[in-house]
Amino acid sequence: MPKKIQIDVKEALDFLEKSLAKTSGSLKQDRIKTLLFIKKGRYFFYSDIAKKLGRTEKTIRVWIQEYSKKGISAMLDVKSGGNNTRKISDKMALSIEQKLTDSKTTITSYVELLELLKEELNESVNYGTLYAHCRRKHKAKLKVARKSHYKKDENAEAFFKKP
Repeated sequence: MPKKIQIDVKEALDFLEKSLAKTSGSLKQDRIKTLLFIKKGRYFFYSDIAKKLGRTEKTIRVWIQEYSKKGISAMLDVKSGGNNTRKISDKMALSIEQKLTDSKTTITSYVELLELLKEELNESVNYGTLYAHCRRKHKAKLKVARKSHYKKDENAEAFFKKP
C-alpha cells in the first residue's frame, strides 16, 4: 500500500499559485506544485504526486520532509550545481582574450596557446579546460590548414581541372 501524506500546508492557496506563476525553473515549480496538490486535496499519496510530476516517490518524500522541518523557503532552495570552481584565473582569461583577438598573432593551435600561457604566466591549466574556455567564451576555432597530399601528382591534377 502506498504511503499516505500526513502534513498540513500552512501557506494560503492564493500565495502558492502566485509563487508558482512567478517562479522560473522546473525544479522549483514542481516543488510548489507538490504543495498545491496537497493543499487542494487532489492527491493523498507520494506515489500519485510522483507520477503526476514525473519524479520519484523518494524525491517527493524528501521535499515534503524538508518543508515540514524548515518551511517553504528551505524547500524551494535548490542546492544542485556541483563543483563549479574556476580553473582559469582572471589574469589568464585576459591574456587568452588578448591573444585570440590580436590580428597579428601567430598562434595556430590550442597546444601552442597552452605552452605560451605556461611561459608567460607560470600557470598551468588542463588542455580541455583551455579548449572549452576558448570555444565557449570567444567562439574561437584554432585550425591549421593541412598539407596537401605529399604524393599528389601535379600533372594528374591539371588533367581533371577545366581550363
